[in-house]
Amino acid sequence: MENRDQVAAQNYACASCKHQRRKCDETCEMAPYFPASRYSEFQNAQKIFGVSNIQKIMAMAAPDQRQAAAESILTEGNARKNDPVHGCLGIIRGLNAQIQGLERELHIMKQHLELCKEKEELDGKKNQSKEEDLQHDQSDGLNFPSPILPDLPSHVTAEMRKYEQGYNYWSILEDAEEEVFDIRLIEPVLFESNLKGNASSSGSGKSRLCKTLYFV
Repeated sequence: MENRDQVAAQNYACASCKHQRRKCDETCEMAPYFPASRYSEFQNAQKIFGVSNIQKIMAMAAPDQRQAAAESILTEGNARKNDPVHGCLGIIRGLNAQIQGLERELHIMKQHLELCKEKEELDGKKNQSKEEDLQHDQSDGLNFPSPILPDLPSHVTAEMRKYEQGYNYWSILEDAEEEVFDIRLIEPVLFESNLKGNASSSGSGKSRLCKTLYFV
């Protein structure tokens, strides 16, 4: 019976008492923080700190901080088992590297998002400009501005004003009368030269008749 009780007590002993092969009762201060279910983790931790140091750390911690202290001890033991060189430092460095990588990726994504927004705004302005040009062309139709003519010299414009009402006909004959005629009734260019008689046959002393039309 005594042997069975010892085996049962050993199975339910805390990880610290089980490692020390001593009886664990309700007065054990380590039992709430290192239960028997975490015996393998306690083994990893005691290889680094030692049982006596673990007990000292737990005794120095405030009652409300002992659970956190126990978790830190067990975590350090597990980390050292997985990475004997760096331990928790390796985990911290790995997490920092992940954070930095994610921050760089976030920065790149923000830049890409800004470029997409700028491109969208530029495309919108281009489309709006095309629509305005199309509407302007449709409203104007074929109304093109009149060509700008060069300025004529003052003497030319003054001469043109003289003949705004019609065209005059001058003759070199002394008895020619000045007449106003309509240019629509004649050819665009008219030059007429008549020679009548000669110096011997003409009795009036007028040997030549020349009629010329000038129009601007």
